[in-house]
Amino acid sequence: MAFNSFFITLVTLATAVIAQQCVPYSTPFDFKSGYPTVWTTPGDECFNTDEFKSVYNSIDWSKVPDIKPHELDSDGNLVSSGYPSSDPDCWWSYNMCVTPKVPGLKPDISYCPEPNTLGLSYDDGPNCTHNEFYDFLKANNQKATMYFIGSNVADWPYEAQRALTDGHQICVHTWSHRYMTTLTNQQVLAELYYTRKVIKYVMGVTPLCWRPPYGDVDDRVRAIAAALNMSTDVWNLDSNDWQMQPAGELTSAKIDQYFSGFCSKAKNGTFANSGALILEHELNSETMSKAQQWYPTLKSSFEYIVPVATCMNITQPYAETNYTYPSFAQYINATN
Repeated sequence: MAFNSFFITLVTLATAVIAQQCVPYSTPFDFKSGYPTVWTTPGDECFNTDEFKSVYNSIDWSKVPDIKPHELDSDGNLVSSGYPSSDPDCWWSYNMCVTPKVPGLKPDISYCPEPNTLGLSYDDGPNCTHNEFYDFLKANNQKATMYFIGSNVADWPYEAQRALTDGHQICVHTWSHRYMTTLTNQQVLAELYYTRKVIKYVMGVTPLCWRPPYGDVDDRVRAIAAALNMSTDVWNLDSNDWQMQPAGELTSAKIDQYFSGFCSKAKNGTFANSGALILEHELNSETMSKAQQWYPTLKSSFEYIVPVATCMNITQPYAETNYTYPSFAQYINATN
């Protein structure tokens, strides 16, 4: 009985700590002017501003293919019926295409070219309760790539700042986390532009990378991102952790099966010639706990675990030239 009471007290205290971290706070930052409303798809309130018009007009739209936006059904799922089986638009959601059909567009970053190497990445941050998770990464001297949602950066600016302070690579994950191929050209541009703007405002850096929510990208969306000088990053290992209970429908044991499979592949030589890029999420306490649970096994299975920029040997991940990142060789030597 005494143990049960002690356990209940610990759970209550932990819940209180999480609630404390998530209480909205005031900052000197002003997100009400010059930005879309958080968690809404940008609209005319942005499109009619001189700022957005200037950005829109700076793009050579002749290089953006005329691809009709896709639709969602009544359940919120992408509609693919009627789409040509030849996949003329390199629509990732249809065929996981990562090599654009439009000339001049670079292939998506979908794996690490370095053998036996895992590119570590987390979507959907910054999370208001990520301190324990970030402490864990710091204690393990582990850097990762964080794909931040613009609305989360506006909601939790100090949490966003910690990611850069801790040395993680920061990339764009759109403003409101929509299926990007369903949006108009203006909406796609705004989702990317305002996320990058808020990251620059809060953190002082301008990312040169982005990841489409749900992986939903085609050559039209890629071309708009390329016009902003951003690479399109996807993955080749999907933990599906965002679908874990209680937020999703998959059991914790099912997510464990995915991670176990990744480690088995790493140990059996699947990545002997080129490595992997894993998709995990800084979404909630469950996904962050799962990341901590499996990190030691991943580390023992792969020879190296590095941020995406490192596995791609990208030493300048931001537009700011005074900020450099270690190459793969520099990173693994410093870590070792």
